[in-house]
Amino acid sequence: MKNILKSIAVISLTAFVAAGCMKEVLPQGSTKTASQIAESPAALEAMVNAIPSSMTTTNFLGFDGDHWDFGMPSLHIITDSMLEDLVTMGDTPGYNRYYQWKANRFQGADYDYCYYIWSAYYTYIKSTNDIISTIDPGAASAAVLSFLGQAYTCRASYYLDLARLYDPVENEYTDVSAVKGLTVPIVDENIDEETAKNNPRATRAEILDFILSDLANAEAYIDPSLKDYTKPSLAAVYALYARAYLIKGYWEDSQEAFDSAAEYAQKAIDQSGATPLTQDEWEDPTNGFNNGASNKAWIWGLPLSAENLGNIQTFVSMMSNEATFGYAPYVKVGCSKRFYDSISDSDFRKHSWVDPAYVKDPKAKLPYDYKFAGSSEAQATFIGKLVPYMSIKFRPAQGEVATYSVGNTADHPLLRVEELWFIKIEALAKSGKLADAQALLNDFMALRCTDGSYDCSSFSDEDSFLEEMLLQKRVEFWGEGVLFYDYKRLEHSITRGYDESNEAGVFRLNTEGPSPQWNIVIPISETNYNSGIPENKNNPDPSGLLTPWEK
Repeated sequence: MKNILKSIAVISLTAFVAAGCMKEVLPQGSTKTASQIAESPAALEAMVNAIPSSMTTTNFLGFDGDHWDFGMPSLHIITDSMLEDLVTMGDTPGYNRYYQWKANRFQGADYDYCYYIWSAYYTYIKSTNDIISTIDPGAASAAVLSFLGQAYTCRASYYLDLARLYDPVENEYTDVSAVKGLTVPIVDENIDEETAKNNPRATRAEILDFILSDLANAEAYIDPSLKDYTKPSLAAVYALYARAYLIKGYWEDSQEAFDSAAEYAQKAIDQSGATPLTQDEWEDPTNGFNNGASNKAWIWGLPLSAENLGNIQTFVSMMSNEATFGYAPYVKVGCSKRFYDSISDSDFRKHSWVDPAYVKDPKAKLPYDYKFAGSSEAQATFIGKLVPYMSIKFRPAQGEVATYSVGNTADHPLLRVEELWFIKIEALAKSGKLADAQALLNDFMALRCTDGSYDCSSFSDEDSFLEEMLLQKRVEFWGEGVLFYDYKRLEHSITRGYDESNEAGVFRLNTEGPSPQWNIVIPISETNYNSGIPENKNNPDPSGLLTPWEK
């Protein structure tokens, strides 16, 4: 099959790279040594700046025929594709390049779909290890220490994602008892080849200790005056603390951890000075969700330059229906009818998806007017091709719908301040402060339902409140790669198959509780190389365990 791992030779090489045990900072034959780089702030800055570039580069791992090879934005689509809110409405579902993840096929250890996630993150980790291993904190200038802090922040972020991706959640479809509480191997800047070849999966406690240690270093080294959203700042460090303590609270049933999550969420809000997106910013057809500089909400994002992209291997191509050069107009990516119907008409976020009444008659009177990108002619053409619930959340860069070299150059959000509101809300609820959590959710939703109609006081127990909180977070972060961890942490079900479902038939998968594919499988490239992960310590293959719903 086309997408099975290509060859044992490739597997062996990439396992070695992914395990992070190659110690050189520069390729062999370079004229600069690691010690020379350590003495050059400009060289270190270049290494730090290369990290976001690697996270957004088209074909960055060399999967030429697989149009989902474009780094972190693609990883975010992968995780959202395993949930229920992101739907395919086009006549040919195969245009959705995330077909296998949506259909829960070929998710086992010997397929590219499994390998890509693992290799991407460990490739990023190696780039941070190279920086960390180069700098001596005791001899570094303040500027160089800040570069070191940024590297620690990135590494903590990667491991936090990996820990939550691979930590097994119990489900009705696979037996995870043999791997319960295991995450991923820790590969730091000091690892050698011998250790990498026998490097077991870290426990939850071990990975959290490692992440929190990295964040402590980042907090100590990063210049607190750094406010550039394209770089990890002190506010981002606090935000990652909040994410880490939130999952620690669940994993260890720790009220102290939930208290810390709420505390760090507020510290991140205060340090950033960021404020939630306004309605005008959210609906901006030129800058909407593609330009971190155009608003005060983004704490951390990835810039994308024309040099790093292809014409169709980009987030805009996959997620912006207005971009005529991409896959999205064929996929007709949108939200589920069930999800859309649950959103209040007074909530401006509902404008991210096109109302069926507007599709039926664009001249019909609606409580709002849609703002479309492109010229008036392009807008008219786009309106003629609309289907109900189609997304207009993610706009092509500069509102350019036709020229891929411009429209594709969209910033990608990694961390918006709104997430900190939701972390604090959830942490308050989990630490027994439900009334405070309700009040804070009401405050947040007053920024979304500006007629004052929202009130969550009827959700008077923790379970029902967390379900409501998750609904509002789903509306807020649809398509941004945030929600996978919420679904998994809160053990939410997926429901794509139901009467009047607008999801493509092949993707109409339903679960009772967590999906088995949320426990990502470690690829054979790693288990062949690393004897510390025998077959019985890998997550169970979930492929094909879910079948499409039929009436």
